[in-house]
Amino acid sequence: MASKLSSLSRRRVIKTAGAVAVGGGAAALLGGGRLAAQGGAPAIATNAQGGRKYKAFVKSGPLLPEVVELTARPLTGNKCVVRMEAAQTCYTSVDQVLINGTPTNGPSLVGHGGVGIVEAVGPQAMSVRVGDRVILNLHAACGKCHNCLRMRSDKCNGPTDFPNEPFATMSDGRPVAGSRTGAMAEIAITYEDYLTPLFTDVSSAEISMLTCVGGAGLGMAMTNIPVEAGSDVVVFGGGPVGLSAVMGAKVKGASRIICVEPIQYRRDLALKLGATDVVDPNQYKERTAVAQAGFGGPGTDLFRDALVERLREMTKPRTDRRYAGGGRIGPDHILEAVGGDRIKPKSHPQGPDPTGVTVLQQCWELGSAIGSIVTCSVGQPADAVVRIPAAQWADGAKHHWPGTGGGTNDRRDSNRYCRMMETGQINMKALATRTFPLNRTREAYQVCADREVPATIVAPNT
Repeated sequence: MASKLSSLSRRRVIKTAGAVAVGGGAAALLGGGRLAAQGGAPAIATNAQGGRKYKAFVKSGPLLPEVVELTARPLTGNKCVVRMEAAQTCYTSVDQVLINGTPTNGPSLVGHGGVGIVEAVGPQAMSVRVGDRVILNLHAACGKCHNCLRMRSDKCNGPTDFPNEPFATMSDGRPVAGSRTGAMAEIAITYEDYLTPLFTDVSSAEISMLTCVGGAGLGMAMTNIPVEAGSDVVVFGGGPVGLSAVMGAKVKGASRIICVEPIQYRRDLALKLGATDVVDPNQYKERTAVAQAGFGGPGTDLFRDALVERLREMTKPRTDRRYAGGGRIGPDHILEAVGGDRIKPKSHPQGPDPTGVTVLQQCWELGSAIGSIVTCSVGQPADAVVRIPAAQWADGAKHHWPGTGGGTNDRRDSNRYCRMMETGQINMKALATRTFPLNRTREAYQVCADREVPATIVAPNT
């Protein structure tokens, strides 16, 4: 027996394990997650990965990324190898993928995370094991830094101490060290700080929505701010982040959830996912500066805005009698998921301000005197500003939480979100509607950029 085992070439072991893993990945992508994760997932039980060949969607220099063959370097520290089953195409990457001239520092993998099976672990890995089904998140969660210890792992400081050492090599010999969350590849090689083991039957395509957009949207409604039963919530944006926020607000028990979105099918989907009302912002474009008299006083607006006035009217309390519980102006909570447009969609309308700056200003104006405002968008012009009267900034009581992670603590929340998907409280299947193979990754991003569907998924090993 020993002689037979020793006669197996390393190439044959990798090839055999990889072929079986593809089958397991397809099963998990279609819904057989627990079977793959707990039934002995096919894996390579050694960390001697140096020399392993795999395909990945790589951006190198100012040119558009393309699928190329990489050679893995040996695992060190707590790095892990994950055979990717599904990865979502975050809109914030479309300029990197679709616009020539976007720079990059050396070869870098594309992607903001995904779902897969651990095939190998480095000598210092502790929280994940070979065979684990894991989610590769956009944010690390070291669990030890100042921010993680205060339950803000969405702002983990740990990655600043990670050595930026290469994990693969290009065919021309150049090292690849860019993007620890690049999941548009047959395998991802990353630090275990980005990985969370999962124990669920939910399909990988659905779970992959949590890695960036879905986790951010759910986090906005379910983590930092106190969305309470019976509250009014306004969600700006009906993309995958905003629609996830709608679902999160519903889970938290909000009684009125208003989704502001210019695209019709997204408004319709928002109503199916929990919104009670939808508003097309293009019907309320009027916006004029107010007179300077009284400028800057508490509660004073800088603009008279038709959309803000409409939303205030929709969230008006049943009574305006202050000593009978009335007097609130504006919703209890505002969740913003709009941002700046990278590419104008081919067949769908843009909002009133494609830069995304006006929406941020409207969020501040709309928020009630003690309301909560959560923003998570990116892509606004670098020199753009939001104007807030000094008296409001210094002596107001509005609460503002910014951040692309939305407050989600990946290690705490990933399995919790999966549980809610199992019970039907969260419906990510409604967002992950189209899947593409690795060699059509650019097409997947184009569909995402054109807003043809809520979100697209890449299945690298299908």
